[in-house]
Amino acid sequence: MAGIGIEALVSIGTAFGFLAWSKDIDVDPLDRKGQVSGLAALQLRFAVLAGVLVVAMVLTHRLLAPAHRPYIVRAGCAAIAGLATGLVAGGIAVALRGTQLPLWAGGGDYQWILEWTAALWSGQEISDHYPPAVFWMIGAWARLTDQPHVLALKDLQLAGTALFGPAAYLAWRLVLRPLWAVAVGVLAMLPMIEPVKPYPQITLVMLIPVLVKFLSTVRRADRMTARRALLAGTLAGVGLGLLFLLYSGWFVWCAGGMLVAVALTAPWRTGWRSVLLLGGATVVSFVLVGWVHLRGLLAPTGGTSDDYFYFDTDTEPAYIAMWRNDRPADVGPVWPPVGELGGVGLFTLLLAGGLGLALALAWRRSIVIALGACAASAWFLRMWLASEQWETQTVRLYPRTTAVVLYCLLILTGFGVLLAVQRWRDRTGATGPAGREPTAPVGLLLVPLLFVLASAGSATVDRYLPDERTNHAGYFAWIAHTTPYPDGRCSRWGVAHGCQPTADRVPAD
Repeated sequence: MAGIGIEALVSIGTAFGFLAWSKDIDVDPLDRKGQVSGLAALQLRFAVLAGVLVVAMVLTHRLLAPAHRPYIVRAGCAAIAGLATGLVAGGIAVALRGTQLPLWAGGGDYQWILEWTAALWSGQEISDHYPPAVFWMIGAWARLTDQPHVLALKDLQLAGTALFGPAAYLAWRLVLRPLWAVAVGVLAMLPMIEPVKPYPQITLVMLIPVLVKFLSTVRRADRMTARRALLAGTLAGVGLGLLFLLYSGWFVWCAGGMLVAVALTAPWRTGWRSVLLLGGATVVSFVLVGWVHLRGLLAPTGGTSDDYFYFDTDTEPAYIAMWRNDRPADVGPVWPPVGELGGVGLFTLLLAGGLGLALALAWRRSIVIALGACAASAWFLRMWLASEQWETQTVRLYPRTTAVVLYCLLILTGFGVLLAVQRWRDRTGATGPAGREPTAPVGLLLVPLLFVLASAGSATVDRYLPDERTNHAGYFAWIAHTTPYPDGRCSRWGVAHGCQPTADRVPAD
């Protein structure tokens, strides 16, 4: 437990440390020259920290005794996870340089989120069909920092974006070793980063490994005492309940598949009592924690009749290779992109190959079963709901299954590749003296991963830099600069780009 605590401190500290360091990059984020300078400054700082990290890991690999090296690997992997999304959060800080407003400036979905937050914190009752954790966080942070709710959103967006990497890494550490957690879990998280509303996707990247861990626990239930089964079930239920309160949509897509996976893999013959105790404790604790929201979903009017049709609802429904969310549609004139093999692109073929590799090498492993069950469940629900959209004239959020299927396939592909490499090394004897360590220092082996994370982080940030086109993700930052503050003032760069102040004076931030 102490080791995991240190990894958490290192990962989160690195993410927030990079974010803080990025806040002194002084450019005009609404000018393309300023944007390019900001991106380069971010990359330079990332390279400095990555270089220091690699050198430190290489030196400690050579100087420390083999027994101490695993601790350095754990700390290094945790730091890389923090750097990965500290870079993106730092980029969003650059994009919002000179404005107090958050991405989207409190518009869109945040209009009713802020209204409900204000109502909740003023003692009024609000609908319980939406996960309430976001209302609690916005209200609590606004009160703690003594600022309006809409301004508190900026801090929460930056913090949420920075936490993507640590959240994914620490969740996957429940079931994977440090190198695997960062090379598979953190890498697969990259398409899910959503700075505008980070909390739904953070829930997804944490929920999947938690479900893998739960299935693994269920399969070992026959070796548990009654007390241990109750304790494990309670912890699982509380963890799942807290994630449910943060965002519940992913539970809908994954629930059916997980129920089937548990029913088929639980040791009913040898440990049915423990299975029932474990499952019962999980259900009870989950209901107790999540009841404040669960009761809203179970009410007659709790289901969603979403009729928001957007670009992704007109997409060929089997296409899941890219998750672009429901806004905005900056996807080019042809969507989905035309693939090379019967309309299927190379990336999708690689995912299919990775799935086949994982099934061939580890089809009985809990991680493969859980991921496959979640992906299959989301896929079937996707097709069922999409097939009914003409009859019902509703969407019922089915395009969001893209994120579940894509994330699970990315994890399975990474897991399959790592298993294949591990088997090759075992057969060829390509190991160090300890039989497990690679011959090259771990720090050097992480350099390609750092390069990918740096490139992906830059591309993600560039997509969200201010852009006045309404169908571009950069529009979220643009309106943050060009919308007046609640007190009527404009941001530092806003007046020159169309902000109309309603206050008598317009001081720069």
